[in-house]
Order: sequence, then C-alpha cells, then structure tokens
Amino acid sequence: MIFNGILIAFIAAGLVLIKKRVKRERTRAVILIAAALFTILFHYSSFLFRLVTGGNAMEYLRATPNLILPIYPCNVVMWSALIFALLKNKQSRVGAFLSDYLFWFGTVSTLVGMFANVDFIRNPTLADYENVKSIAAHATLLFNVLLLPLFGYIKIDVKRNMTSILISIFGMAVIGGYCNLVFCALASEAVAYEVNSMFLLHSPFEGLDFLTYPVIALAAMLIYFVVFVICDLCARKKGKRF
Repeated sequence: MIFNGILIAFIAAGLVLIKKRVKRERTRAVILIAAALFTILFHYSSFLFRLVTGGNAMEYLRATPNLILPIYPCNVVMWSALIFALLKNKQSRVGAFLSDYLFWFGTVSTLVGMFANVDFIRNPTLADYENVKSIAAHATLLFNVLLLPLFGYIKIDVKRNMTSILISIFGMAVIGGYCNLVFCALASEAVAYEVNSMFLLHSPFEGLDFLTYPVIALAAMLIYFVVFVICDLCARKKGKRF
C-alpha cells in the first residue's frame, strides 16, 4: 500500500506539473506518445533484458502469455493508448471512442491492477522485480489515461459515453474469445483455461465461481450508467441534461 501511495503521489505531481507547464497541442501529442511507449517498454522490460543478455528470453516469453497476446483488460488499454496517441485527429469518432474507452475503462482496470495485483497477491513481496514491474507498469498506464481529461479529450455525454462502454465490453469479449481460441489451438484446452483471457472461461476470484466476464460486464454496464448520469447531473445545467 505504501508503494502504491508513492506511485499515486508521483502521478499527481506529474499531472500538476504538466498542467502548469504544457500548453501547446504538439507538446501534448508528444507526451501522450512518450507515455504510451514508456508503458509498453516497461511491460516488456524483463523480456528485453533477457533478450539482450541471453537469459532464456524465449522461455520467459512462453511462460508469460500476456506478452504474446493482450489477454488482460490492461493489455488492451495499453495498446489502445498508443493507437490514440498516434491518431492525427483525436476528435474524430474513433478518437472519441478510444478516449472514452481509455479513461472510463482504463482508470478502473489500472487501479485494480495496482491495488489488487494478481502477481503480488500470489507472491507478496517487492523484492521480486516482476511484482514491482507489474504494479509500476499499471501506474504508468494510469498516468497515461489521466492525461486525457487533463488535455480536454473527455466529454460528459451519457449517450456517447454509454455507447463507448457497450462497444468496449463487446470488443473485449471478442478479443478474449480470440486469445483463448489461439492458446487452445496452439497449446491445449488446459493452457487456454489457465490463461483465461478476459476471464471468459472462469472467475479470477477464488470462491466466486459465478463472477465470470458476462456477470462482470453486466455489473459494469449498470455501474457505468449510474456514474455517467451522476456526472451529467453535476456537469450540465437543468434543461441540458441527459
């Protein structure tokens, strides 16, 4: 918790500094690209280190499926952040969808990845670089996601926001299904079940077998709708609300 608190403090300080100093659109675009690339490189740092030093890089890659395919929500958010950062027209429909997805979906998934990190839960120590990397990479991704409202890319619009979430939920299910099929075809059903991309095959929580992706998705839709309505009521004047 102390480590997470330090990371949150660094994120807050970085956002405040950027808000005060960065005014040009070009500089903002560069920051978005740099933040997205840094998170990706951080995510692959262990593999890259082994690749350079000759430390069984391919064995490590085979044992770390989320380096091969985006099997977890944050993996999709990570690559989506880079795609958004590279878009020339970030105000387009694609840009609007990606910004909504990244902010509303990414903020929740990165916070979960920081404060309920699976790697840390299985091996609760910060002496293991894999744990530090996993938590810190979620923090850098959270920083990337929080740049979007800071740069004015987030708009409170219940219809737009809810549409983006519905598309995101469907898209994540498609990605998860594809990843599970790939691991099943190339390895085995047992490997696919263990990988459990997007939690489609079984619940990620022990003792809560019912909590698979469809249940999580349904609960998320209801929660997001309530959040969007509350934000709409707070952000808009009477007569202009949803």
